[in-house]
Amino acid sequence: MKTLFIILSVGLLFRGQPVLCAELTILTENMPPLNYIENDVLVGPSVEIVKEIQRRVGSNEPIQVYPWARAYKMALEEENVVLFGTTHTKVRYNLFKWVGPLATKRDILVAKKSSGIKINSLEDAKIVKRIGTLRDDTRERLLKSQGFTNLEPVSDEQLNAQKLVLGRIDLWAYKKPGLRTVCDLAGVDYNELEEVYHLREINISIAFSKQTSDSIVEAWRKAFEAMHADGTIMQIRKKWNMKLEDDPFPEIAEQKEATN
Repeated sequence: MKTLFIILSVGLLFRGQPVLCAELTILTENMPPLNYIENDVLVGPSVEIVKEIQRRVGSNEPIQVYPWARAYKMALEEENVVLFGTTHTKVRYNLFKWVGPLATKRDILVAKKSSGIKINSLEDAKIVKRIGTLRDDTRERLLKSQGFTNLEPVSDEQLNAQKLVLGRIDLWAYKKPGLRTVCDLAGVDYNELEEVYHLREINISIAFSKQTSDSIVEAWRKAFEAMHADGTIMQIRKKWNMKLEDDPFPEIAEQKEATN
């Protein structure tokens, strides 16, 4: 009887403790310049930030690269899933638990310079024949919510870059920073393209599935905040701004210019 009491007491004790050792499924996508595949290796500032958080909290799980639609579905439906970088929209606010932001982006519409396409409003964009989007991402969802029916989704943004220069789509819903890098990876001349419409500015963060323990999310949040406080985040951002022609964090360069 005494042995049974001890076993039950230990079991209740562990049930009451924060679960920090649960195995996580950590997912991202091929989305330059924040996280992307280069020479078969996953790189980018968001990757470096997430790996440093993992080091600080004792998480050793590998980061897996999936198509966005599949990764997003897993984060919605499964437990202990981490998905980055996820656009932090109002619609998604209560669907996940959040840590961040990792970066800020501008969603835009892009055209081939020689196309002569001019977009002054969303209504103008609705009358073009085809707009390339990434399947089930926030830009596609945004345009669908505005009544767009001329969307042509793909599973990788490099395909959209190639389709745009080949004339197989008229516009491409993409973002800055990232346009130059994805063009380079796709073998497309960045100078052939131009931004024709600004959709919005929004943060990109780390999203945890709702079934993830609060103690895990809080550990990641504290590590992220500590990295801000000790300068690690800024160091990583400056490093990648220096490394890439397509500045992942243009606000840093803008702040530097403002103080000169």
